[in-house]
Parts: sequence; structure tokens; C-alpha cells
Amino acid sequence: MKPGKKTAVVISFTIGIVMFATTAFAEVTSKSGYDQLKDSVKYTAKACTSGLSSYTVDMSFAVKDGTSTVYSGDNISRYDLSNKSKEDISTVYSGSKKAENYYYMDRNSVINKPKDSPSYYVTNYTDGTNWSMTNPFDEDRASDIEKIADAIVGNLKDSVSVNVKQDGSREISGSLNSTQIPSLINALVSLQFKNSFAEDIRRSGDTINVPELTNNIFVKNVRGTASVDKNGLIRTVLGSGIISGTDKNGQNHNLTFELLLKTSNIDSTTIKKPDLSGKKTIVQTAKSSEVNKLSNPEKYLGTYTQNIVIEKNGEFIKIGEGTITIEKIDTNTVSGTYESKYTSGYEDENQKLNFSGNFDKQKNGGDDFNAEITAAADSKEPVKGNLHLNPNYAGIQFSIDGNALTNYDSQYNKVFK
Repeated sequence: MKPGKKTAVVISFTIGIVMFATTAFAEVTSKSGYDQLKDSVKYTAKACTSGLSSYTVDMSFAVKDGTSTVYSGDNISRYDLSNKSKEDISTVYSGSKKAENYYYMDRNSVINKPKDSPSYYVTNYTDGTNWSMTNPFDEDRASDIEKIADAIVGNLKDSVSVNVKQDGSREISGSLNSTQIPSLINALVSLQFKNSFAEDIRRSGDTINVPELTNNIFVKNVRGTASVDKNGLIRTVLGSGIISGTDKNGQNHNLTFELLLKTSNIDSTTIKKPDLSGKKTIVQTAKSSEVNKLSNPEKYLGTYTQNIVIEKNGEFIKIGEGTITIEKIDTNTVSGTYESKYTSGYEDENQKLNFSGNFDKQKNGGDDFNAEITAAADSKEPVKGNLHLNPNYAGIQFSIDGNALTNYDSQYNKVFK
């Protein structure tokens, strides 16, 4: 029987798809493992921001000093692109201290429960939340960053291998030892670790027991494996690495970093808005068009406090209280005082500083709610710091560079009369 016109079109289309797929597969198999890994990352980023209807990402990480785990965390993120909602549950462990955060967002509201907060902060937006997902590879600077990464990796691309399985999925893996890692990478790791690793954790508000390496910092080894399905979507990533170095006392440390990431429940993830019945809530109404603007700075005037806590003899002990007082604030500047008062036996740590600073501006690529500050006492050299106003609840984050308090926490909550 002679096929009709519609059938002939279908046959032609099918043959074209088969030819295209065969050519594409031949191209993929001829690519290096490094290039296949990059392709999978790009495909996954595109799928997770626009291609999939829903998915779940589970991530766990750990930092070990020798055999002791000093910092770890678990994070479960659920995304429902069809219904424009997402949920994030994170738990961080530092020593014996545990901190949990909860975040939920849909078309009309945001629910946030910060760590150590007894309340859920609910913001209902009268004009919607402007929920969106952005592919980082669509940004203008993405290609330049990729070129820089390619240049740094250099000949290490040859260390990435690919195992193609019968079902079309792939396992991409690689490992390097200290003799294979270029001096440039070690220099970058050393610079990053000295300048910002420990401080970034502190400013996030998490307790930190990770040793601060100051000298002889280098990467001893690194290895990783990524499982990619037949469509090119990364399903699991397992990575680890060891960074060696000495602290300010000359003691050597081998810090092991471990990461496990898993993507699951593809197109079947469901998210339910949390039932806050019987929970302590603080509810407010806002406009999303003003969420990134410091339109009412006067509401942040007042006093904010935190407990200063150390771990001693297997338990947490309060040894003082930190107080921030915002005395003056407008859309451009902020000023006030910081004071820490300690209990008997720790009085030498007492401190009182005056601070002032300017808010970053969006037009300069900054944040209306973030201020770089300078703090000083009358008889001491000024120090740099950071103050961040939280637009979703009555709290601020405040940190001073070089503050080495045990169990330092940057979160301060507003005191209400």
C-alpha cells in the first residue's frame, strides 16, 4: 500500500531524527570526558530552570579535620516549576550544635523560619512574588567564566574519564593527586582559604570549628564521580578532596571535604504549603516590587541582641550578651553602637564600639539591605565589618572582621518593648 502524504512526512521526520541522533552520539563519544561533563552541567542547568516540571535535590556535605567531622550539613530543596513553588529545608551541624532553617515560596507568599527563631515569618505579597528560575549559563559573563575555567584546568582535562553504559547513561569520573595539581590551582585555593573560607561561614551565622589554615596550604588530592542519565541530566555527584596546611600555631591539619548531591523525583515532586496551625507566626503584607528596596529604613531603628555561648564540659554555657543599637538610618547610611558584656571570668572580652557605614546600591551591583561598616572604640584602631538588614523578619546580621569568639553567631534579633 502506498503511504499517504501525512504518513510520508512522519517517516521522513523519523528518519531525520534517527540520523541526527546517530550523528550527535558520534560527536559526544568523540568528545573528551571534560567536555562531556561541561555539556551535562549546561544541560542540567537548563533542564532545572525551564525544562523539567518538578524535581528534588538532596545535598549533604562534611568537613573533617583528620578523622573528626567538624562541620557538616544536609539540604533538601524541592522545586515545582509548573505551580511556581519551592521549599528548602537545611540543617547544619558544627560540633554538637545543630541549626535548622526552613524556607517556602509560591506565587503569592514566602514563609521563612530562621535558625534559632521560635517563629515562622510569613509575607503575603499583594502583587505576587515574581517567582522565577534563572539559568546561570544565560548570563553575559558565563562564557568568560567558562574560558577562565578551561585555562585553569589546562591539561587536567585528560584526567576525566567516561564509562558509557548499555542503557545510554554515563559515569564521568576523575581523580588527581598532589603531583598532578598545578601550582596555580594551589595558589588560588590558598588565597581563597586565607581570605574568605572561615569568614564566609561566620557571616552566614553558623558556628565554626573548622581550623583556619594560614601557611603551606595545598591540595593533596581530589576525586569525583558524576552519574548522567541518557538524556544528559546529572543525577548524582560524589566528590571529595583533601586540603593540607598549618594554622597560626604551626599545627598541621588535613581537611577533608566531602559532597554528595542527588537529583530525584523528576517531574513527580509535589510541594505542600506548610500548615502553621498552632505555630508561632509573624505575618506581614508587602509588595514584591519593593522587596529589594530599602523603602522604610526607620523600622529598623532600635536594639537587637544575641546570646554569646560557648561549649564547655559537654554542654552549652551562656557567657555574655551582644547588643546592637541602630541609632540613625536612612536609605544611604546607618550608624549605631555595638556592645558585648560578659559574665564573671570573661570580662576581658567586654567590648563597646561605635559603627557607621554606607548601604550597597543595586545600581552598583550591590544590595540595598547590606552595608559595609567601620567600627571603632575611642582608643583603638578601627575595624571593618558588615551589617545586613533582613527584609522578611525583625532581625539583622552583624559581624566584625577578626572576631574570633568561640561559637560566634552573626544573627541578632530585635528587642520589643
